[in-house]
Amino acid sequence: MAYSHFRTGLLACLSSLALTPIAAQAQESTGNPIIVQGVLEKEEKQVDTLTKSITKRPRSGKPVSKFYDPVCIGVFGMSPDYAAVLITQMENNARELGIVIAGEGCKVNTLVGFVRDSKKEVERLRKDEPWLFETMLDYEYERVLKGSGAVQAWHATKLKGRDGKEFASIMVGDPPREVQANDPFSANRLTGQVRMDMIGSIVLIDSRQVPGKTIQQLADYATMRSFASVYDTSEGEVSPTSTILSLFDDGADVPDGLTPFDWAYLHALYKVSPNAGGDSLTNATWSEYKRRALGIVEE
Repeated sequence: MAYSHFRTGLLACLSSLALTPIAAQAQESTGNPIIVQGVLEKEEKQVDTLTKSITKRPRSGKPVSKFYDPVCIGVFGMSPDYAAVLITQMENNARELGIVIAGEGCKVNTLVGFVRDSKKEVERLRKDEPWLFETMLDYEYERVLKGSGAVQAWHATKLKGRDGKEFASIMVGDPPREVQANDPFSANRLTGQVRMDMIGSIVLIDSRQVPGKTIQQLADYATMRSFASVYDTSEGEVSPTSTILSLFDDGADVPDGLTPFDWAYLHALYKVSPNAGGDSLTNATWSEYKRRALGIVEE
C-alpha cells in the first residue's frame, strides 16, 4: 500500500479501538546521574549490553530504520489538554534529534494510543486492518508482542535508495513480471545503496498501566518507541544503566524522563549513515554516551 494510504487511513481505522480516557500529572525530570571515575570499562560493557538488548536488529544486509520525512504526531484515549502536552514534549524531543515536524493540518503518521488491552487490540487490528502490518514479516510481527505486555509498538517501513530515491518498477522475465529495482545515485561495491525509511509508527499503551506515570514519562517513553525500533526492558535482568524503557517494568527504579543513555541511543541512531546496520549502533551509542554522560570528547 502506498505511503499516502497509510497516512490517510491511520486514524480512521483506529477509531474503533477500545479507548479509555486518562489523565496524568506533569513533572520535571531530574538531572544526570553521578558518574564515578575509574569504571569506564564497566560502564562501556553495561551500555553495550543494554544497546544490544533493546535494539530490534534488522536482518543481515538490511539497514536500521528511522524517520527521514516529517512526522505528524497524534494521540487518542487521553484527554485533549494532556494529549497536547504529550505531543509538545514528543515534538521537542524530535527536534532535538533533527527530525522535522510536519505543519498544521498534517496527516498523522506517528500515533500514540491508550487502550484497555493493547495486545488484544493488535491482534484485532491484524485481522481487521491487515494493511497496517503489510510491510512486516512474520518474525517482525512476533517481536511486537514481546516485552512487558503493557505496550505494543510497531512501524511501517519502506526500502529506498540510499539517497532517498524510490525504487523503480521494471518488467523482467518471460512471462514478464513487475519487480522493484534500485537505481542508485552512485555505485560502490563497498557501500550499501539502500536505506530503510519509517513511514508510520503506532504505540498502543494499556490505560490500566498509566496511573502513577507522569506526562513527561509517557511522552519520553513514546519517543523511544516511536522514533526507534526498540523493545522495552522487561525481558532479562534489570540493567544498571537507567533508561525510560523501564517505565512499565515491575519494581524498576524508573527515571523521570529520557536518560543520558536514551539520548545517546537516539542521537546515535539519527547520526549513523543511512545504510548503517544494527551492529553500528553499539559503537555509535557508546561514543555518544561518553560525550553526553561522561564528558569525554574523542580526539
